[in-house]
Amino acid sequence: MTQKERIVEQAMRMFATQGIKAVRMDDIARQLGVSKRTLYELFGDKEGLLYLALNCYFEHTRRRREALTEGARNVLEALFMVLTDVLDSAGEANRMLDNLRKFYPAVYDRYTKEGTAKTRSDFGKMLERGIAEGLFIDRFNMDLAITVLYYTASAIVSRKDLLLPEGMTEREAFVQIISNFFRGIATARGLELVDDYLKRYDPAHSRRK
Repeated sequence: MTQKERIVEQAMRMFATQGIKAVRMDDIARQLGVSKRTLYELFGDKEGLLYLALNCYFEHTRRRREALTEGARNVLEALFMVLTDVLDSAGEANRMLDNLRKFYPAVYDRYTKEGTAKTRSDFGKMLERGIAEGLFIDRFNMDLAITVLYYTASAIVSRKDLLLPEGMTEREAFVQIISNFFRGIATARGLELVDDYLKRYDPAHSRRK
């Protein structure tokens, strides 16, 4: 690992645990035992370092999800795993993005534009794999499906004012909504698997037993 990579990794951890606004270039320099001048020579300013640290943070997230889905029996199970992990890890990620939007809007705009494109690409590849595996029909608009899936997931994990039915948790709503989405594009075999994974991932189902 190069010095620059080591600095980005450490800054990423500090931003995630201490908050983007709270961490100063002085703090990062002191933590790593380097001069502040070195930081500015390598990254230009805090925004330059912050952008790379965010890329590092979300690349770690992508790798964790890849490892999580290695044992998935098919792409539909992998999608359930990824989407439930999105919900489970939303707290820290949302805090970082909220701080970024508030204090560094230019970095936020750049990162979210690029991050959205990457996420949509990942969803698209998984949906295409589902078609190839015979779990999804091939007669739907891929771009529209990706948009619906992306913004539905985003709404559940990031909207603080989302009104849910009384007694329903965010997790229950999330699993129900994504299950209904997959049912809309599933083949007969895919529908069987959706029902199977709904039993495994929906906490409301466990309480009804």
